[in-house]
Amino acid sequence: MKLTIRTMVLLPLLAVATAAVGLEPGSASGQFTVNGQSVELRHAYAYREAKGFYNDSDPTWTLVFTAEPVAARDIDDHFLDPSVRIGLTLTSEFGDQPALQVLSQNLRSGSFSLSGGEDPVLALEHSGPDAFSGRIHHAEPRTFFEDTYQYDVTFHAAVSDPDAPIGDPLPADGGQPGAAYRAWTKAIHAGDIAALKQMVAPDMAAALDEPDAKESLEFMALMTPREVRIVSGSSDGETAVLHIEGTMDDQPVKGTVTLVRNGEHWIPTESSVQ
Repeated sequence: MKLTIRTMVLLPLLAVATAAVGLEPGSASGQFTVNGQSVELRHAYAYREAKGFYNDSDPTWTLVFTAEPVAARDIDDHFLDPSVRIGLTLTSEFGDQPALQVLSQNLRSGSFSLSGGEDPVLALEHSGPDAFSGRIHHAEPRTFFEDTYQYDVTFHAAVSDPDAPIGDPLPADGGQPGAAYRAWTKAIHAGDIAALKQMVAPDMAAALDEPDAKESLEFMALMTPREVRIVSGSSDGETAVLHIEGTMDDQPVKGTVTLVRNGEHWIPTESSVQ
């Protein structure tokens, strides 16, 4: 299941000049330090959330800063490590006129994970809707239980869509990738190891002969939708992205599934469901 945790934190937006001038779109410059260990944050991304935080109609974005480059379709993955993730919303919840508010801070580095925490300072040069640029930082190290953390990043993040199609649209039923995913989910829920071995390359099939394969399938079944319907999809010939609907625990869910071609097979490599 894709779990989005939001913690309400209202931060000051300071309209001052920052060192973001001159940065290329998609780039960042700064460090993220946890317990004295620092990583360079060199990449900046932004995407629009489907719903507002306080009101569904409020424009709401997420800024993401990472050490390594991330594919556009993966920037909404909350488990990117290391990463700094900041939520922004344009809302009139706190006044008569809409104002940009920072609503969440999510940090991840190795075994360190934090949702919430003490306020950073955000100084914006450009504040959407097409891009965000500026500086975000903690002037001093902050403490979270026994951990200390601090970051200082200047950035230029162009807004992109992690759900944008890749390559060409697939047929309404998802084509070969869609058929492969439906067969995959059916075999997972049936615990049909023999069927799964026919869906993957020989080296992967060998792993299904391991003693713990049955237990692994039982766990995968808990995380795999039933009654899958392909809503839409696209593919560049090597990778396919499917937007799906289905049920989990008898409740309707929606999700995105990525499949990669391995010879004649289309193999699911990642999914997010909510």
